[in-house]
Amino acid sequence: MSNPASGVIPGYETTFITRSELSDEGLKTLQEKLAQVVTQFQGNIVLNEDWGKRKMAYPIQKELRGHYTYFVYTGKGDVVHEIERNLRLHEDVLRFLTVNLEQEFDGAKFQKQRTDLQAAAERREKEREARREERNAERRGYDDRGDYRRHEMDDAEEMSMSGAESDEE
Repeated sequence: MSNPASGVIPGYETTFITRSELSDEGLKTLQEKLAQVVTQFQGNIVLNEDWGKRKMAYPIQKELRGHYTYFVYTGKGDVVHEIERNLRLHEDVLRFLTVNLEQEFDGAKFQKQRTDLQAAAERREKEREARREERNAERRGYDDRGDYRRHEMDDAEEMSMSGAESDEE
């Protein structure tokens, strides 16, 4: 771990999945408990994201959907051990994963990198949407021409039919 005298605090990220039936109030209580653990170990919460309910890749304890939460924090000593102990004890937690980010963690730098990544992802999504709209507009234009030709064909068929009827008479 880190040397407490140096004043350097390591950073960690924990992602955990809870049962989808867990109420918002129950999830909030769990998050508050984890926040208390972090402050107990002279750390602070850098980021707490709710990723929402998602379908899992495979069933866990017969559950197909889970509520994902992403938690970034700092702390001294056995903060990870205590966080994971609390997650293990909670009956609605299906899985969790903790990753050591850095031994000399800078929360402000992490927040800036995270904001930059999210902005880049939003830009890419807007560009994708613009290309999708462009393709759809091209397809609509093609379909309109196709519809137009189909109408011409229908008119030609009608004329040939009316011509065929007039020949029969």
